[in-house]
Amino acid sequence: MRILLIIYNFILIFVTPFAAVIMYFVMRSKNKHQYFFERFGFIKINKFNPKKSIWFHCASVGEVRSIKNIVDNIRQNHSDYSIIITTMTATGRKTAYDYIKADIAFLLPIENGNAFSKIISYMNVSCLIIVDTELWPNLIFTASSKIPVFLINARISDKTYKTYKKYKFIFKKVLNSFSAIFTKSSLDEERFVSITGSSKKVITAGNIKFQERKKKEDIKIIDNLKDYKFLLLASTHEKEEEILLSYMHNQMYGYDKIIIVPRHIERSLSIKDLVINKGYTCSLYSENDFSKQVIIIDAFGMLESLYLMADKIFIGGSIKKIGGHNIYEALQFEKVIATGINMFSFKEIYDKAKKYNLVTTIENEEDFLNYIKNENNNRNFIDFFNELDKDNSQTLSIIMETIETVLQ
Repeated sequence: MRILLIIYNFILIFVTPFAAVIMYFVMRSKNKHQYFFERFGFIKINKFNPKKSIWFHCASVGEVRSIKNIVDNIRQNHSDYSIIITTMTATGRKTAYDYIKADIAFLLPIENGNAFSKIISYMNVSCLIIVDTELWPNLIFTASSKIPVFLINARISDKTYKTYKKYKFIFKKVLNSFSAIFTKSSLDEERFVSITGSSKKVITAGNIKFQERKKKEDIKIIDNLKDYKFLLLASTHEKEEEILLSYMHNQMYGYDKIIIVPRHIERSLSIKDLVINKGYTCSLYSENDFSKQVIIIDAFGMLESLYLMADKIFIGGSIKKIGGHNIYEALQFEKVIATGINMFSFKEIYDKAKKYNLVTTIENEEDFLNYIKNENNNRNFIDFFNELDKDNSQTLSIIMETIETVLQ
């Protein structure tokens, strides 16, 4: 394993300078370069030098939001600890400040062991908590040699499990570096145990993302859209808008508007061109023209409001083999949603929603048109949420019981 790690870092040394230059210009072209150099350890700490801190690493927005109850618990019982959050995206970084009120947040330095050591030392980190199976070897090995490292909301998908088994000699060493692994389900626990070779550190805790349910009255209504009946295409990826609009054949099927929220906001202009070529009138939300049939949301922070207000919702990343996006965010507002067939990244909540007939799987044009044309009355959300709450009722306490052992 040590030889593999040396080879891994040797490759990084040669590849990183070239990749960094290319990445910078790509990110600059997308206007996402503001915090680019944080990825290489250039972090503006502004004299932030806490006596004690806890470091959370989250991939993006969903993972950041999911740790709120844990952070609130720590602040309530250990107010002397500062909260550090690293993310892989600028939107996740912003959410860390806006929603979690992190003491400091920045993009994770890319496999920079020296930067990791300095963060732990300078910020007096007591433990690192990694959310949702973000396995960065240098981060895990460097941190675990100095402090306890925990993995929460851990899961192994069907596809990933095959990879883990094939390269078990690598992943076993990485996973055994954690002080504890908290899995989403008993199936995930079985898979982690089969890779690590031991059940001592692997615990089924449940899914922390289901610990919080938004109240409708706490969500802001978007005034410009409140009087319209609309179909929402959310978190869509390239080609998905084209496929769905092709199914509709330039018809509106009784909707006043079609609202598109692309997963990557920089695609907004190209989607607008696509929509117009499909025969619809279209404008960007930022253009403040709501007379058009299709509105493309080119602003952040609006998706929850749109989930609450929408009449029908399709969630993307699921037609293409991306794995889908989190359907719980829409289900919590008691909305029956639709997805494509590729929901392997959120199989747990997808299967549970299917059990109660709260999600429609779109395989073809007929499926999609049936979904957008038919009413979804008398759906059993009460039993769905009751089962969800029962399955995850002890999640926070199970995780905190172990984390508490390293907090002083």
